[in-house]
Amino acid sequence: MGFDPTEPEQRSQLRAALQAVDITVGELWLNYFSIGGAAGEYEVEAYLQGLLSLPRVQRDLLAMAANELIDAVPRLRAPYSDDLTETPDARPDNEE
Repeated sequence: MGFDPTEPEQRSQLRAALQAVDITVGELWLNYFSIGGAAGEYEVEAYLQGLLSLPRVQRDLLAMAANELIDAVPRLRAPYSDDLTETPDARPDNEE
């Protein structure tokens, strides 16, 4: 197995994505392991720190696990008017 030139960028973007939504290595590893990941938690930590290389399939499983966790993070969204409940007393007279 030779050097994969995409690995450093994949690692960097994975770290950035995890930090953006405050996902811990433990949370990532548990989800990664539950979908078939083979590396241990310490190996995942070492990979994220750039101390260990992982095969492409394991890196892609880490990305999948991270994306599943990211998708589960509640985000602030702008409501549609139908999403808001209002009482008739709260509505201005000139608005229908």
